[in-house]
Amino acid sequence: MVIDPLKDLPGYALRRASWASMSKLAKRLQALDLRPAEASVLMVIDANPGITQSEIGELLNIARANMTPLTMRLSKRKLVARAKVDGRSQGLSLTELGSDLVERVRHSLSEHEAKLMARIPARLHAPFLEAIRMLWSRRDD
Repeated sequence: MVIDPLKDLPGYALRRASWASMSKLAKRLQALDLRPAEASVLMVIDANPGITQSEIGELLNIARANMTPLTMRLSKRKLVARAKVDGRSQGLSLTELGSDLVERVRHSLSEHEAKLMARIPARLHAPFLEAIRMLWSRRDD
């Protein structure tokens, strides 16, 4: 039997849990021809019509160099429309096709999250989410 000497380290346990969850989510989103980052960007645009690429990158912690090709892929698929905001900035909004896809993403995410949370006793759902949010909040940068 192989011993995992890292299993009791919180950061390691969090990374393993994240990997397990994200790999399952990626398979679900693959059926929609999306990557997790693309689905996240579409949902952010849906919630914030007119948001700029840099605002999305900052919110989701996606490097500027990665945001341009990501939004270009979404534009080429006619999921996202651009409109000038000021100077060089362009606001992004969903096209009708993008809005339809976001609804499918929401459904897929909802099923994924329900299965994920079903593995945790209901009485621990709120404290679990609170603890996770504390770990990634930017308060202590």
